[in-house]
Amino acid sequence: MKYLHTTGKIVLIVLIALLALLVLVIGGLNIAKYFLYRDYYAAESALCRNPGLNDGFVCQGIAAADDADVILVSGYMKDDRPSRIYVTTTGSESYYVTLHCDGEPYTGHAGGIAVSEDFAYIANGSKIFTFPLADVLNADNGDSVNIGTGTKVNNKASFLYTDDEYLYVGSFMDPGTRKVEEHIFETAEGMHSAICSVYPVCDLSAPVQIYSIRDKVQGICFTPDGKIVMSTSYGLNDSVYYIYDRDAAVDSGKTLDGAPVYYLEQALTAVKGPAMAEGMDWYREQLITLTESASDKYIFGKLFFATDIVSLDPDALLPH
Repeated sequence: MKYLHTTGKIVLIVLIALLALLVLVIGGLNIAKYFLYRDYYAAESALCRNPGLNDGFVCQGIAAADDADVILVSGYMKDDRPSRIYVTTTGSESYYVTLHCDGEPYTGHAGGIAVSEDFAYIANGSKIFTFPLADVLNADNGDSVNIGTGTKVNNKASFLYTDDEYLYVGSFMDPGTRKVEEHIFETAEGMHSAICSVYPVCDLSAPVQIYSIRDKVQGICFTPDGKIVMSTSYGLNDSVYYIYDRDAAVDSGKTLDGAPVYYLEQALTAVKGPAMAEGMDWYREQLITLTESASDKYIFGKLFFATDIVSLDPDALLPH
């Protein structure tokens, strides 16, 4: 019995020591992140809490409904429940709606989201789902919203952005799974196999312009001062935010589906940030974005306080 008692005490001491070590390591990494990503944190400020992180929700896209002064976050559930849109204020008051396609639960990826005047758009599976924004803004918590059957577009439709005149539909591409049927362009930046297609918001039948973009893009924003900002991430690697001058896009002399193709191949800057960055939008003269790392699917972001929707000052991101 004395032996067992002594063994139990040793096990307890070891467990306490391991726990203390873990706390020290996590604490050290939380300090180190401000040095590793100092340019990112110099531009970053918390806007509000990222909703749904403890509900099994995995956030993907973000869009500001300026007239209602709320932010919409799209995503899927880590189980088989219908995908959701969360609506949140900057005071972190939020509710969600579940998505349905003509009465059937929609459990798809629910990737990018965009808002333009009276309509909202969801991207997934090479389709854009268009539905009245009022259906979301006037809903009660847990209500279902019909997103329709979708309109097919010319890329994978992973992320979205709109400036109210055009809808920018982009594809995420992992070069490790690149397929020959994807859009391959050789550029000064390297090989591009992803595109961002530009459609009039009132007509998704054919693109009017194509941007050839780098791989691993999760979100895009076209700023009022002529910049193009892309968030890139994949797995546990650093996220990187690339900023391009829109006027510097290179006319490739090629067309795709009848639209001219432009290369984005000379970034003004590339700023590293914490892993798993997702969609982007423009709100109150700032970029806004979020990460999926603190969702219940991945968890580790909770340990690093990656639980907010954040604003990024575009001027602070640029080199000085």
